[in-house]
Amino acid sequence: MEENKRKAGWKFFLAELMIIITGTLGMGVLGLIRRQPEDRLLGNCVTMLFVLGAVCFHLRREYIHDGLDYDNGDHIFRFFLCLGIGLAVAFACGFLPVGGWPFLLVFIMLSLFSSMSVGILSAASLLLASVLLSGCDVGGFALYFVCGVFAVTLFRHLGEDFKIGIPLFLSVLCLLVCETANVVLVANARPDFEIFVIPVANMIVSSILLLGCLKVFSSVVVYRHREKYLDIIDSENPVIARLRERDRNEYMHCVHTTYFCERIGKRLGLDVDALKSAGYYYRLGGELTQMLEDKQFPPSAREILLDYRNRNTGMKKKETAVLYCSDMIVTSVKAAYAEDGQAQVNFDRLVDDIFSRLFKDKTFDKCNISVGELRTMQQVFKEEKLYYDFLH
Repeated sequence: MEENKRKAGWKFFLAELMIIITGTLGMGVLGLIRRQPEDRLLGNCVTMLFVLGAVCFHLRREYIHDGLDYDNGDHIFRFFLCLGIGLAVAFACGFLPVGGWPFLLVFIMLSLFSSMSVGILSAASLLLASVLLSGCDVGGFALYFVCGVFAVTLFRHLGEDFKIGIPLFLSVLCLLVCETANVVLVANARPDFEIFVIPVANMIVSSILLLGCLKVFSSVVVYRHREKYLDIIDSENPVIARLRERDRNEYMHCVHTTYFCERIGKRLGLDVDALKSAGYYYRLGGELTQMLEDKQFPPSAREILLDYRNRNTGMKKKETAVLYCSDMIVTSVKAAYAEDGQAQVNFDRLVDDIFSRLFKDKTFDKCNISVGELRTMQQVFKEEKLYYDFLH
C-alpha cells in the first residue's frame, strides 16, 4: 500500500527556522538575564538548537507521510502557532516556582494540533528549556513529563461526542498528586497549608487554560464543518430530495452504501461525517461535478469523492476504499437477489469472493489502507447479514 506524501515548501522551512532561531536566541538572552555562567549559557543554547531541530525534523517527517492526527496536516501552521505559544510559556516558567508551571496545557495543546509523538517530543523539549533556565533538578522535569504524557494519552483521538470530563479530571488529579509528591513533600518534611497554595493554584489555572484550549480545538477541528455536514446529509437536502424523486432505487442504493460506510468508518476510526457525505452523493453525475467545482463539500468529503472518481488509476485514501467496497457489496447482494428472490445467499462466501478478487487485482496497492484494516472491513460485512434483508 502506497503512503500519502505531502510536500513541505519554503513556508514550512521558514516556520521551522523561525522557531529554532527564536528558541536558541531566547535561551541566550534569558540566560544572560539569569546571569548564568558562560559555559552553561553556551551549553543551553546549543542544546536548545539541537532539540528544536529534532522537533522540526520529526514534525516534517510526520507531515510528509501524513502521520498527523485529525486534519492537522492540512493546517500545519496552527501547530507552529501553538509551538510559539508553548515556547513563550516555557521561557516564562524559567522565572516561576517549579510548582506553578502550566505545562499540562502545553503537552495537550501541542498534541491535539499535531500528533501524540510530535506533541510529546515538542512539549518535552520546551519543558527542558524551562528546566535549564530555572536550574531545577531532574525531579521537576519528571513531574511534568509524567503528567503530560498521561494527559496526552487520555485526550488522544477525541471523538465527535467530545467527552472531555473524565480525561480532564484525571489529568488535573494526576498533576496534583505528582506535585504533592515531588514538590510539596520533598520541599518540607512537615508540610503546612502555605506550601500547597502554588500547586493548588497551578491545578486551577491549568484547568481553566485546558478548558479554553479544548474549546478552541472543538471549534477549529472537531466541529469545524459540523453544520455543513448536517446540511449535506439531511434527507431534505434539495439534491438528495431530487434524487429520491427521480430514482428511488438509486437513492436507496446510496442509503445502503452510506450505512456500511458509517459502520466501517466507526470501526476503523475514520472520518465518518466525510464518509457519509460521500456515500450519499458518489453516484451522481453532472450534478456532483458541479458541486465539486463549486466546492460545496468540506475538504475531507471532497477529497474522497475526487479520489473515488479517479479510482481506475488507483485510489489513495482509506475512506475511498471503504466507499468502494461498500458499493461493491451492495451491488453484489442486490444482484444475487435479482437472480433468484427466493434463493438463500451465502453472504460469507459472497464477501470472501469480492475481497479475494480485490486482493488479486491489487486494487488497493496505491491506497494507504493496511491489509489488517481490509480484513476488519471484510469481517464487518460478514457481521451485517441481517441488514442484507433490506436490500431484497
